[in-house]
Amino acid sequence: MKSLILVVLLLPLSSPAQNSDTTPPGAPTEVCSMDGVDASTPIRILLGPNAVPYAFACAQHPGKPCIGKLDPGLVVSVGPSSGTWSCVSGGDSTSGWVPTSTLAELPTTPKVPLSEWIGWWEDFKPTPGIKSDRLLITHGNAPGTLHISGRAYWYGPNDNVHYGQINTTDAKPVGPYLHVVEGDTPSSCVLDLHFNPTNHTFTAYDNANCGGMNVRFSGKWTRFSPSTVHRK
Repeated sequence: MKSLILVVLLLPLSSPAQNSDTTPPGAPTEVCSMDGVDASTPIRILLGPNAVPYAFACAQHPGKPCIGKLDPGLVVSVGPSSGTWSCVSGGDSTSGWVPTSTLAELPTTPKVPLSEWIGWWEDFKPTPGIKSDRLLITHGNAPGTLHISGRAYWYGPNDNVHYGQINTTDAKPVGPYLHVVEGDTPSSCVLDLHFNPTNHTFTAYDNANCGGMNVRFSGKWTRFSPSTVHRK
C-alpha cells in the first residue's frame, strides 16, 4: 500500500468567498488544473495575516467573478506554477491560483504520539434517529503511519439519507496534523485532521469528495468505545 507522508494544518479553513472580476496584477488567467497531479504532491499552508487572493479561470469567464479569497491557515495541495503564482486545491473541490509567496512549509510541533490517534472516534449528533459519524484510526503497514476508515451521514427532508465512506492510504502524521487521501490525486477524497493535545480531540475538514451529496467528515471528533457506548 502506498504511504502518503505529508500533512496538515486545519484552522481556519475557508472556501473561495467574496468573488471579484478584478484580476490581481500578474495572476494567471488560464485554468488552474490539478488533473494528473499525484496525491503525494507537496502540501503547504497559506500564510497570514490577510486573506489570500485566489484566481480561477479568468480568461474563460470574461466580465464574471473569477477571484476569491482563501483564509490564512488553509492547507492546500500544490500543483504546477505560472510565474509567481502556484496552482492549488482550494480546500474543497475547486482549484485556483495563489501567490507562491503565500505558501509555507507545514509546522512540525507539537508532536502527538501515535497512540493518541489510535482508536474509535465520533462526531456526535445528539438528535434521536440521527447516526453519529464514526472514524477508526489504526496503525498503517509502514512504521509511523496511520490508516483511517469510517462513515458519515447527511439527513435531508422526507427521510432522505446520504452517506459517505472513507478508507485511506496510510499516512504519517506531522506534529498534531494528519493529511490522508483515498485515491491517487488531490481531487480524490481528502481528509485533514488537527489534533488538540489539551482536550484530546481533533478537528477534521474534508474536500467534499468523500461520499454522497452534502456528506461531510468535517467537524469536531471525540474518542469513544463502541463496546461501552452505542449512539444512533
